Amino acid sequence: MLRDPFFKSLRDQARGLIVWVIGIAAYVALLMSVYPSVRDSAGQLQGYVDNLPEAFRTAFLGSGGDFSSPRGFINTELFSWLGPIVFIAFAVGAANRALAGEEEDGTLSLLLAYPLSRRSLVLQRFAAMAVTIGVLGLAFWLSLVAATSLASMDVGAGALGQALLLFTLLGLAVGSVTLAVGAATGRKAAGIAAGAGVGVAMYLLNTLGQINETLEPYRVLSLFRYAGGTTPLGRGIGAVDVAVLAGTTLVLLVVTLVLFERRDIRV
Repeated sequence: MLRDPFFKSLRDQARGLIVWVIGIAAYVALLMSVYPSVRDSAGQLQGYVDNLPEAFRTAFLGSGGDFSSPRGFINTELFSWLGPIVFIAFAVGAANRALAGEEEDGTLSLLLAYPLSRRSLVLQRFAAMAVTIGVLGLAFWLSLVAATSLASMDVGAGALGQALLLFTLLGLAVGSVTLAVGAATGRKAAGIAAGAGVGVAMYLLNTLGQINETLEPYRVLSLFRYAGGTTPLGRGIGAVDVAVLAGTTLVLLVVTLVLFERRDIRV
């Protein structure tokens, strides 16, 4: 198992992934069970939402959204902030263990003692990260499909799948930041700081850019914009969205390969 970094990484992350999946399923079930009461109080709740400042409503609830509708409820309560955070947090953790974690634990040099190139190690660890993030996305989708069906929420499995695919690509892109910094420094703290810092900065840029006219032109630099912004559910997937998110990941993967190949590994 030690000679196969891909399966070793999957094995090491299996327990944590199961905990994440159970937590997501439980939270989704709890949230969707609340929706019938929200639907019954639609008029009162929507009146409150309509009275919020327009800038605040646009930034955090999306423009023209109906909070009491199934899609509006899921966008506001789950997809506008918590969904992306879940994928980013999981991806940063998985990426941080891939290279920097092994180096700080003193097992990276043992791995490289086998007939295994650095390039192959990076690619296998990246593949394992992509698989686990994909499994997380699939579990999230299945939980939502089941919970919305039980709550009689007409959302559509396809629309949910499109939104969660964008979240998966977002998590992979931000996780690649952590992987690259970990490969360059061999430090877990640096990788976490970089990945979390980029994630927070991207979120704030996208959110504040909808409020502040000065920042609005710079929203094109935020990965959150291409992951659906505040209303990913029902937005659909565009070719530009996929190209930006996947392209960012590929560029960072190349950077990781170059940096890791040239650096001395601590024993």
